[in-house]
Amino acid sequence: MANPTLGVIPYAPKLVHAYLKSVLPGDVRVSTEVPAKRPAKLVTITSAPTGGGTNLALSPRRLIIQVYAATEMEAGELAETVCAHLRSARYVKGNGLRNVTVVGTPARFDDPDTDAPRFQLTADVTLRAVI
Repeated sequence: MANPTLGVIPYAPKLVHAYLKSVLPGDVRVSTEVPAKRPAKLVTITSAPTGGGTNLALSPRRLIIQVYAATEMEAGELAETVCAHLRSARYVKGNGLRNVTVVGTPARFDDPDTDAPRFQLTADVTLRAVI
């Protein structure tokens, strides 16, 4: 299948997954879903609707990042670390992220189905179409 003439915007969770996996410690699992057996430290990435903008080459995408760990302190510190890496992402060449704006800073957002502390943050990323 050929790409459309104007190009295709890459799938944002895939790019952010690869980036976070490359910068976070090895004991942190980065995923786009919560596995049946949740690891001790987990970062999940999901997308949410946002305005598409009018630029044909660049397009915003909104991501919801959730961070789990064994204690509130661990989860909070990991969430702040993820937030800092996201803010730095636009300065890292080759990751596909043109800009990152954290629109919702890390806050405790417990999962009602588990007793594990969970934090959530929201970020808008700008991506370039691939031709």
